[in-house]
Amino acid sequence: MRGHSGGHSLGQVSPDRSRHPFEPGKLVAGLVILGVAAAYGMDAAGEWDVRPEIALPALLCGLCVAALISALTYALRRRSGRATPDD
Repeated sequence: MRGHSGGHSLGQVSPDRSRHPFEPGKLVAGLVILGVAAAYGMDAAGEWDVRPEIALPALLCGLCVAALISALTYALRRRSGRATPDD
C-alpha cells in the first residue's frame, strides 16, 4: 500500500468532525456502575462484605444523580444556544 494517499494511517489524528461534546451525566453513570462493580468484585474476592440492601439502592441513587446531571446539562446547553443574539 505504498504510495496510497487516500484514507488515514493508524498514527494520524482525525479531524474535529469526530469530536463530540463532553457529557458529565454519562461520566457519573459510568463511575457509579464501576464503583458498584468494584464493590461486588471485592465481595467475590472475600475482601469486603457487600450487602445488596446497600449496594442496589446506592446504584439507583447514583443513576438518578446522573440523570439529573444529564437533564441540567441539556437545559444549560439549550439555554446557551438560544442566548446567542440574532443578526
